[in-house]
Amino acid sequence: MLTSPARPLILGYGAAIALFDFVVLLPGNPQVESAGQLLIMVAIQALIVWRLLHRSLIAWSLAVLASGSYTVSFVFIGGPYETVFTISALLALVQVGFLFTPPVLAYVFGRDSRPAH
Repeated sequence: MLTSPARPLILGYGAAIALFDFVVLLPGNPQVESAGQLLIMVAIQALIVWRLLHRSLIAWSLAVLASGSYTVSFVFIGGPYETVFTISALLALVQVGFLFTPPVLAYVFGRDSRPAH
């Protein structure tokens, strides 16, 4: 796991999640109502990243579903878009991009020849 080319990409996905959480906290984006809700969201995202580092297909599926559905909902809502909403949708699209890179797909779906420990 430590030498896999997917590891930096998964950590990059984690960084994109952290940026997404920061953008959500900006004014004009009322998705988080309390600090407790934010902590639960961060804990779930950290769990997903941790499980991705251990080749979890379920974690990969949840990550794609969460990021992808946010991006699709951005399109369906229609314009005009606020700046914060646009930035958060672009970050969600970047997250999907990290998850669909060939090294991450090979790592999660087991086509990587390195053993998972």
